[in-house]
Amino acid sequence: MISALLFAVLLPLDGVIAGLARSAPIGGDLRRVVGWFGEYGQGGMAILLAVLVWKLDRPNARRLLDYLLAMLLAAIATLPMKMLTGRPRPRPDMLETYGSLDFLGPFGAHPFGAEIGVRHAWEFWANISSDLWSMPSSHTVYAVVMSVWLAAMYPKLRTMAWSLAGVVGCSRILFGAHYPTDVLVGATLGYVVAAPCVKMCWGVRLMDWVWQIGVDPETLPAAGRFIGEGPATERRGG
Repeated sequence: MISALLFAVLLPLDGVIAGLARSAPIGGDLRRVVGWFGEYGQGGMAILLAVLVWKLDRPNARRLLDYLLAMLLAAIATLPMKMLTGRPRPRPDMLETYGSLDFLGPFGAHPFGAEIGVRHAWEFWANISSDLWSMPSSHTVYAVVMSVWLAAMYPKLRTMAWSLAGVVGCSRILFGAHYPTDVLVGATLGYVVAAPCVKMCWGVRLMDWVWQIGVDPETLPAAGRFIGEGPATERRGG
């Protein structure tokens, strides 16, 4: 509800805010630092997180399955949404034709040049660019997914995790890759997907189910020790 209200308020201001952000005097070392932190939640950072947890917190390493599943579900939700909304990015070449309120949707098409031709945003097989994939911001989606997981697993890192997610969202606007509402929708999507996945241990539960079906039906679910349902190291019947 709050996200919907913010979306309604921000949408008419998208173009103005994005324009002011692009003109902000950010350069040199600051731009590089913001760009580096803007990769929080992406593939390289996800691998680093997994390695650190595996090395430093082996008892909770299984919970990485929840993070992995949340990332997978977020990706499954994000890409189709990008292609179906067909929102042009706030880049100079796209701004020559489209404004902040233009959404091509599934039926509108854009001329990508003589070699590619006029294509819809969902025709990814035609070697189109991502210029029509502005909403939602996938960087923000994955940053929020990582923050949800880190905040749940390590409460002392909660402030840092959410601050980094905020930096990611701001960087996408500052660098002209997204409008503010793209970031808002991305943050909402990431949270809606990741929160129940992490809280309910969906990744661990899924692995428990696969293990019981395919390997050892007598093994007690490992998810029990993470959500207080009892021990997960004993076998049924003794």
